[in-house]
Amino acid sequence: MRWIPFSLLIILTAGGGLSAQVLTVEEAVESALIANPAIQAAAARAEAGTSRAKQAKGHRWGRLDLAETFNYSNNPAEVFALTLNQGQFDFDEFFTSDPNNPAALSTWITSLDLTLPIYTGGKIGTRIEQAETMAGAGHETWRHAGEQVAFDTTTAFVNLAKARENVELLGKARTTTAEHVKLAEAYAKQGIILSADVLDARVYLSEMDDLLQQAKNGAQLAEAALNFHMGADQATPRRLAPLPPPRSISGELGDWTESAVEKRHDLAAAREQLAAGRLETKVAKAGYLPEVAVIGRYGLYDDTIFGANGHSGTIMAVAKINLLGGIADGQARKAAEHNTTSFEADIRRFEEGVRLEVRQAWQDLETAKARHTTAQDVLAAANEALRVREHRFKQGLDKMVDLLDSETALREAETRELVARYDVALSTTRLHFVSGATLIPSMEESR
Repeated sequence: MRWIPFSLLIILTAGGGLSAQVLTVEEAVESALIANPAIQAAAARAEAGTSRAKQAKGHRWGRLDLAETFNYSNNPAEVFALTLNQGQFDFDEFFTSDPNNPAALSTWITSLDLTLPIYTGGKIGTRIEQAETMAGAGHETWRHAGEQVAFDTTTAFVNLAKARENVELLGKARTTTAEHVKLAEAYAKQGIILSADVLDARVYLSEMDDLLQQAKNGAQLAEAALNFHMGADQATPRRLAPLPPPRSISGELGDWTESAVEKRHDLAAAREQLAAGRLETKVAKAGYLPEVAVIGRYGLYDDTIFGANGHSGTIMAVAKINLLGGIADGQARKAAEHNTTSFEADIRRFEEGVRLEVRQAWQDLETAKARHTTAQDVLAAANEALRVREHRFKQGLDKMVDLLDSETALREAETRELVARYDVALSTTRLHFVSGATLIPSMEESR
């Protein structure tokens, strides 16, 4: 796996892993490519495909079998033949005994059989091509699995950063609310406001405590999700480095959709599978062509195991052709043709689905950018509104409920800006993922 930098492998195997240091999103992705079971499974399946391709090539070299057989028989013909094969035939004994009722004979046969295909109508060559094509599909699937792991890990990293920033925002909002509660309590003692206003403030503070606890729980779950995608213990604590700016987006939607159809590894794997399926029709047609093979046999015969008192060899050339296989051969060819037609339709649908994915990701990103711009304006207005309300409340011009409403508006504006800002990052990542652009840092650097 060329995705794994050697330096990172040393860090991970040194004992401390990445939990004790600040974790960047690139390091999180590289760690996931090492330890995530999904990528490990995909890599193993890709290697299995490579092995099957080598297995298919091995059929060109024929087959050599060694066998040891024991035969115990009083069948007249077998006794006569096996006595000859053992090299123990006695002419005088044969005529003085009853050949029709011989004594049972024990024979050990050591045989070495070689079957070498000479011509198979192209069946072996086509099977090799099929296996190599499927091996290529397996490696494309493995590459897509790597991109999927990178996308999932990056998404989990961003979600954890968002969850922690949300905790920080709510913590600051809770501190502001607590200060306002103290101020309200002081004003109530002076008779400036009613005790009911203090109760309203305390109720709002308790609601802030609930929201803050929910946010903390969400951050813990987001941390567990990041560890899950990294293939680490879900309880491992993480210190996150700041997120880098979103990757640049250039070009038009059409450029991104066509790039996706060209570069997506999962689509490439499906095309390889289609190519392998088309070859099945060629295999079926090969069944109507003649097959030629050479068969060689060398045998040792004796009345003891692995004995070599008698020995002989045979070489045969065999040619055969399928004249009539019932309806099975024809239907096998038709089934292969129908399967190819079906898969061609699936590929066309797959390509259109990829284009739709890119279109949706593109529009989601445009929407996220617009929402973030609006959210920034709303946040600036909410900050100013709270500043004015707080000033007026201290002067006795506004009620506590007005101040609490402004706090609520600011909290909602901060949350809206937070979500919109991270949605830009997530939508950018998703657009790159669905368009086939690599999310794996080491592969990006090698391009």
